[in-house]
Amino acid sequence: MAVTSIRVSTRIAARAEELFPLVSRHEHAVRVIEGLQQLRPLGLDGDVVGARYEAVLHLGPRTLRTEITLAELVPLQRVRWVGTGGDQRSLLFELRRVEEATAVRLTISYERPGGPGLLVAPIVEETVRARARATLARLRELAAPPSR
Repeated sequence: MAVTSIRVSTRIAARAEELFPLVSRHEHAVRVIEGLQQLRPLGLDGDVVGARYEAVLHLGPRTLRTEITLAELVPLQRVRWVGTGGDQRSLLFELRRVEEATAVRLTISYERPGGPGLLVAPIVEETVRARARATLARLRELAAPPSR
């Protein structure tokens, strides 16, 4: 299977200091990442590079249990979560200050279906793109000041 990546970007009216904990700390992940039902630490590592987690993802009619690792953590700039099963799945959040806001780019990399799966590859790609957009929308909502 070939690895493909989907990139989506947005600008959020919040500082990176407010957004970074939402994308780098496991306790916020379920609220931010579309389709993620659970992210449970495996061990006592905390949210540091190399920390492992059990993830439960809802993918269409399926529920997938997998292990992921916090692979990269550059404070206020980059966070990368990767699958640990030898596959090429990853989520990369990149934050960059832009005037009074933060530009956020989300890159989701995954193994594109091959063989007979080529028939559904466009559907998978659009589903991943929709999930990426929904994730950034959730991040925007969580960063928004509470309504009065």
